[in-house]
Amino acid sequence: MTRQVKKRKLKKKKKSGPKGVLFRKLLLVLFFTAIVLFSLCTAGYVIFFRTVFARELQSPGNNEIVFEEPDPPSHEVTAVFSKPHRGDSERHLPQVAIIIDDLGYHKKVGENFLNFPIELTYSFLPFAPYTEKQEKKAFYSGKTVLLHLPLEARGKEWDPGPGALFLSDSAELQKRKFEQDLALVPHAVGVNNHMGSRFTSDVPAMTEVLKLVKKNGMFFVDSFTSAESKGWETALKLKIRTARRNVFLDNSRLKTDICNQLEKLVSVAESYGVAIGIGHPHFETYNALKECMPVYQGRVEFVNVTDIVNVLNSNKK
Repeated sequence: MTRQVKKRKLKKKKKSGPKGVLFRKLLLVLFFTAIVLFSLCTAGYVIFFRTVFARELQSPGNNEIVFEEPDPPSHEVTAVFSKPHRGDSERHLPQVAIIIDDLGYHKKVGENFLNFPIELTYSFLPFAPYTEKQEKKAFYSGKTVLLHLPLEARGKEWDPGPGALFLSDSAELQKRKFEQDLALVPHAVGVNNHMGSRFTSDVPAMTEVLKLVKKNGMFFVDSFTSAESKGWETALKLKIRTARRNVFLDNSRLKTDICNQLEKLVSVAESYGVAIGIGHPHFETYNALKECMPVYQGRVEFVNVTDIVNVLNSNKK
């Protein structure tokens, strides 16, 4: 009985031997193929998620697709005004304009700002995924649109993004980049700089760029990302309509800090007749401004930045 059982087992092994080995090899091939496919799919998903869906799914407080340079001048810039600008007798309230920079990369908060109940000015980055749709919506809603022109930052670790102008670019290349950037924000009536701490401190470079701004009949608002910026002064020399940012609103994203910065902006306007603030497309900024801006509507008039540029430049004539 024992011999017969052994013989049967031996026969089974012989019969299934080559086929069993092939089957096991096939299973191994399928297993490793599945692992490779899974790895490729995972890598593709991660890349796609990080470059596309991350724009949509960022939590409040972590929605910085495009970063600002660190530590921009945060104090109120009042040296722009040599004397108070009170405007005509019909306008009795000081005027405040708030520019929202870096628009085009943030769908939800961008839409929120476009539907903001109080007057704002919208500055769009070229090449951003939502710029075309959102800047068109802003324009057809009667809002003021600016080109947020990317310029070279103070260090290579700070990337101003696609379409940026660099000091190492030839004049012809800078011109081509500017025209391309402007074509992507076709309803812009003015320009303000994105980053640009290095570029705006270079008078010859700013002169060439501002000549292009003037050629297109636009005005220039110096975001004043560096105390060394020569943008505003250069624009004045070229007789371009110009202004300069007074207060950054959201260097800190705490609601109390943003509202305190808004108070400083209002105080500048009350002292000089006009003032310009800059904020960014953060949910914290949106919520803070929505809560705090109505408080000041009896003290100042919130207008688009074109109104303030016109007031400042009419006083210089």
